[in-house]
Amino acid sequence: MNTQIFHPWSALGVPALGRVIFERITYDSGMRVHLKESGSSGRRLYLDFIQLPTSIRIANESMRLVSLQLIPSEIETSFFLVENSDFLAWLHNDSLDIYKDDPIFHLAIVTDEWIDIICNEKPVLVIEG
Repeated sequence: MNTQIFHPWSALGVPALGRVIFERITYDSGMRVHLKESGSSGRRLYLDFIQLPTSIRIANESMRLVSLQLIPSEIETSFFLVENSDFLAWLHNDSLDIYKDDPIFHLAIVTDEWIDIICNEKPVLVIEG
């Protein structure tokens, strides 16, 4: 039984964002997720991770049909913090729980491509336009 709970997430001080379109990910000393607002505004958004996240997983939405049913249908956002994360549980299990006391969490970005990010710091949101 899947016990994951998807809670809407918004960056501090920024109103809840609607649905977004995934464009790409770039890496340097950290990681930047390039997104674009869907709809008429089409503003570009970036999630900047100062350090590389612990783990990332990207899958087409059609490969996440069970998880997709867990997304609250009345919520118009693409950003979620995942409670009881299967991905985080797998990571803890595979690392023999050596990081279980670290403050890491699961951030999911749900677009046509589903991006799961395990990290220990919230990203900085940059809005262009």
